[in-house]
Amino acid sequence: MPPKNPAQQLLTMPLAEVLTLLLRQFRRPLAAQGFSLTMDEEQALATAIATGEDHPKQVALIAAMRAVVDESLALLQTRWGFSFARSLASDMSAIGGWETTAEFIEIANEKSNAELRISGGSTVLVFAGEVAYAPYLLDVIEADNGAGDVDAVLAQRALCHAANVALDDTAWLAKVQQWMHNQES
Repeated sequence: MPPKNPAQQLLTMPLAEVLTLLLRQFRRPLAAQGFSLTMDEEQALATAIATGEDHPKQVALIAAMRAVVDESLALLQTRWGFSFARSLASDMSAIGGWETTAEFIEIANEKSNAELRISGGSTVLVFAGEVAYAPYLLDVIEADNGAGDVDAVLAQRALCHAANVALDDTAWLAKVQQWMHNQES
């Protein structure tokens, strides 16, 4: 029997577990912003966000995560002149500045890491109620083009959670977009 698709597992995994996994992935970037959590604090904060409760470190997490995402957005813009959506849509052949394979790999990793920090960080922020980061999750979903990779599934889950739309609703995307439009009004 083939292993379960990890992206599909994220659709049914308890939300607190999803958030705990995301927070663990951000230990280093958050620490660079002066924010750290113990493993117990990660779980407690993830549970608080999942249930809509307050946590003493939530405000600091949001500030640090914003800084991580904003720094990555700035990197894409200053280094390559890319918006997040354009970066996701661009392959490495659109990026110059390298001559050797090692330079190519270094640049590809830098671009990919920035995209992952924006995607994952925006996911955490939207789960935490930071609606301003929701458009980046729509960019992830559009770039995914229906493939259902992990980042797109996490983006869908965060958007549906924030908009109070069922994950299995066939019109979830239209409902999320309407919710986002209403948030802007």
